[in-house]
Amino acid sequence: MRISEYDLNQTDTWQCLSALVEWESVDRPPQRIEFRVPTNGLPMRLHAAPFVLAAAVPAMAAGETRIASTLPLDPVLIEGIPSALAIIKHWCRDMSAAWSLPMLECEVEVVACRAAPRRATASFFSGGVDATFTLLRNHSLLPAGTAGRIDCVLTVFGLDLGYRSDRDDRAAYDQFVASAAPWLDSQGVRLVPVETNLRQLDPRPGFWGRAFNGFALSAIAQLFPDALEQVHIGTSGERLGESVQFPWGSHPVLHPYLSSSVVQGRSPYVEFSRLRRLAWIAKDAGARAQLRVCFASRSGALNCGVCEKCVRTRLGLLLCDADPQSGFDGPPLSAELIGAVSITSNLGQAEHEELRDALRIHGNLELAAAEDDLIRRWLRYEHWRQNRGFKGWLRRKREALQRRFPPSSS
Repeated sequence: MRISEYDLNQTDTWQCLSALVEWESVDRPPQRIEFRVPTNGLPMRLHAAPFVLAAAVPAMAAGETRIASTLPLDPVLIEGIPSALAIIKHWCRDMSAAWSLPMLECEVEVVACRAAPRRATASFFSGGVDATFTLLRNHSLLPAGTAGRIDCVLTVFGLDLGYRSDRDDRAAYDQFVASAAPWLDSQGVRLVPVETNLRQLDPRPGFWGRAFNGFALSAIAQLFPDALEQVHIGTSGERLGESVQFPWGSHPVLHPYLSSSVVQGRSPYVEFSRLRRLAWIAKDAGARAQLRVCFASRSGALNCGVCEKCVRTRLGLLLCDADPQSGFDGPPLSAELIGAVSITSNLGQAEHEELRDALRIHGNLELAAAEDDLIRRWLRYEHWRQNRGFKGWLRRKREALQRRFPPSSS
């Protein structure tokens, strides 16, 4: 892969930073990757880091042997990116057998150590539970004017919303921004919209969550080295385990490797579970009113109320003594509503297990039983998917015999 033709231009309305990505080991047309920010937003800098970070995982998955850049790359990222790629490859063993780590071929950027005015701290903000909690918790710890207090948030069009060619998400994104802006303003936080097409480097939905999203967020964090020194990247809120949280594309272990010498990515507050985060949000009427967890709603509401994320969040709000209907379309919570959704990841399993246990403690046994059924359905699917059953054992034995004694070609 070769990254070249870097460009930064500005109009009265937008700044646009772009570069040309050319595939070398696979038959794919060149792609011009862009980042756009309003002219009155944070200033962008022309440098390689956002593009190398954005391209790294798609290049590895596509079999590219190198990532060559015509611009130099920050020395900390030259050290860190290969380690982060190796971790992702290890975590994605079920899909990464053919992946190989691409070599970074670029000059080392000279980073000057100079005194400068204090730069801001930002966080990514989708309106969801983790992003909203991160802002609330940060502000509860650090008074205004303190280094490390979140001063601005980055809201991105082109990642969860705006990446699909078969759907127009603009109205949903604009509605979210309009809903969040007054509350953010009341917190003294500046909203900075960012638009990008970087997800088109590999738009597969499963690939995005498993491997790609942490690198993508880190790429966007590196757009503003003259304005930002820290960017908070929210964590999932699952219960702590041996690997802190479930291995995922965006993970606290990865973000230090994806930080540069100028902009640091951070993921604090891993000790707070999803329910504890919702309890914080439930106490703040403004935060609660702008909460947006749904990517399925197209009806004019922020949240459809019936998708898995909506049902999971509504159950959490119920446990936090908040109205689970406020801000959500759809029928009241019920066992039938829980039974109509499906878990799609180990992360989802962990969060539903927390809900099930809390519902039992609170005496809501009907909803707890529905959560138990939901988790069992997921575990049965995982059991089948990973070939752990007797039929899977027979299939593996048969395949091993076929490899050892291939059928005659005559």
